[in-house]
Amino acid sequence: MRIILWLAPALLLLGLNAFATDPLAITGDYIEVRSSHVYTCGCLYSGEAVTVGREAILVWAVRQGEFRGAPLAGMRAVAVVYGDGHLGIRNTARKSVLYIDGADSPEPRQALAALLRERYGEVLGDVIAVHTAPVSFDKQAQQVTLSVGEISRVVMRPARLPEDAHAGSSLWYDPLIPTSESTLGTAEYASFNGNDFKHKWWTSETGIRGYIASFVLSQ
Repeated sequence: MRIILWLAPALLLLGLNAFATDPLAITGDYIEVRSSHVYTCGCLYSGEAVTVGREAILVWAVRQGEFRGAPLAGMRAVAVVYGDGHLGIRNTARKSVLYIDGADSPEPRQALAALLRERYGEVLGDVIAVHTAPVSFDKQAQQVTLSVGEISRVVMRPARLPEDAHAGSSLWYDPLIPTSESTLGTAEYASFNGNDFKHKWWTSETGIRGYIASFVLSQ
């Protein structure tokens, strides 16, 4: 058993490297911000588990790849997810809205929406709408910013530990999707004011509420 446990991380890394070198893989940047902390102390975790955590904003910025014959490089997609309860609880009922940008024709937009539904259906739940919208995504070493027109805005940076965390903090939630090169993200601002859910939210309280990462999808 000890040998198996020791080999598991190495095998995982080999698998990620294999996907990363696959010329047919769909790859890109990914960020995730939630309305609850993913890394915090036990007291705050317990309180948030029943009071917040129903909302999340997920962002994919595709660097390379195609799906069903449609090129996806340079495209961006944002999923705004809203659950009946905390999204960290498996099988929580949820619905989502997709915002897609980066293509002049409908075929790549439809292909990207289909890809996200196919690969992340459990995370997205019931996709109630797919919108074409301008998505601005800027990833720098010390800050990531996102805006979807006037509908949504996110400002994040890599978490600085221990100063960004409460005393005695632990990791409570992994990213909602499989990721590579994942880093804890400190959200400085996040908002959504669209009309699809009849529910809007925003927070400017700094906290480790998400991830800055990459994604790899093999064909």
